[in-house]
Amino acid sequence: MNKINSISKLEANILLVVWDIGGKVTNREVYEVFLKEEIKNKESDFIPYTTIMSTLNSLARKNILKINQSQKTYTYSVGLSRKELAKSIIQSVAEKLL
Repeated sequence: MNKINSISKLEANILLVVWDIGGKVTNREVYEVFLKEEIKNKESDFIPYTTIMSTLNSLARKNILKINQSQKTYTYSVGLSRKELAKSIIQSVAEKLL
């Protein structure tokens, strides 16, 4: 497993959506969840579709998500569980401090 130093707030929020949906998700599905939240909480900042897409791809490059590019629409699935991700981040921080 690659060592993961940290994740951004947006990456964490996207991961929560992916873990909650479970299975495979598309960029559109994740974007629609964020859009519903933005409509519900009018104070939320607008997050463009392309930002969600690039963040999903970043998470795939970090091996936190798996990406299936065999179809026209890419699908993403969980590559690490919540526990595995937390463990990796904690180990990385501990190694820096010791």
